[in-house]
Amino acid sequence: MTRVVMAGLVFIAAIFAGMVTAKRLADPHFSLMRSLIGFFTPVPAPQALFHKSRLRVLLLGLDYNYTDQDIEYSAAARSDTIMALSLDLPTHSLHVLSVPRDMKYTFLDGHSDKINAAYSLGGPHAAERAVAQFLGLPGFDRYVVLRLDATKSLIDAIGGIDVPVTEAMNYDDSWGHLHIHFVPGLQHMNGEQAVSYSRFRHDACSDPCRIQRQQQVLRITIEKLRSNPLNDFAHLSALLDVVNQNVQTDLSTTEKMSLVKAYADFSMKSLQTDQIPYVSDQVLPNAGDVLLPDEAAKAKLVQRLFLDPVSGVGAHASATP
Repeated sequence: MTRVVMAGLVFIAAIFAGMVTAKRLADPHFSLMRSLIGFFTPVPAPQALFHKSRLRVLLLGLDYNYTDQDIEYSAAARSDTIMALSLDLPTHSLHVLSVPRDMKYTFLDGHSDKINAAYSLGGPHAAERAVAQFLGLPGFDRYVVLRLDATKSLIDAIGGIDVPVTEAMNYDDSWGHLHIHFVPGLQHMNGEQAVSYSRFRHDACSDPCRIQRQQQVLRITIEKLRSNPLNDFAHLSALLDVVNQNVQTDLSTTEKMSLVKAYADFSMKSLQTDQIPYVSDQVLPNAGDVLLPDEAAKAKLVQRLFLDPVSGVGAHASATP
């Protein structure tokens, strides 16, 4: 059985770690950090850099398998987590639209499969094409791919998180390295525990509730980064190591720095999360049980989050593909 991994929050949280660092760098005593990060190195504003008011980013978390020797490998990996991000640059807002990995998708050659198969067939660019076509978007501006241990390492680097658990969870999968045992109440979780909590899908709601837990962990992690600035070098170094070792992206260093600076005043009220709903399921011969999306609801979500004019910006500016 493949290992289900929730890694979708790492890139977003890493950006916010940069925001916290950016704010801290305003302190004149942090000259070492200033020289390390290069915060005051001039970089263009995102709108000037990308020549648009809205940035579309595809974020993928990889699914891993195990050899008989219990070694992780990602050959022919599928994308376990699929999130389409809409960064509205003038308003400094962020929208996260999750696509359930089991959604039915018909590829260009005519065969149908789960949409998470796109990555295994052609890497990030194939996944970009498939998810964009599924959502009815002209494409994505950038992609971010997250490795298996990214989420665990990030949460460990910030000292864990406190998660309100609403139901008893008990599930063991030794082959998939998944052991989930939680009781209701506020639980302090390390990285391993938070990932296990996010991976749980053995309730009546299944994958949609798993996505809700992913987004809950995302919000809690971002809020901790905002409310408890990790301003010592050890924590900052650990966060940077998480990004360097576990993230593959076509965002350049200048582009990352530009986004960090632009979003330094980000408010949690400007974070919106949602997911594509489904109306039924279907069994495919070579793919198993797949989900059939609610096409009308999908179109409304995509229109509102990705295609409508950015607030405070003329339609001609935000409509730039």
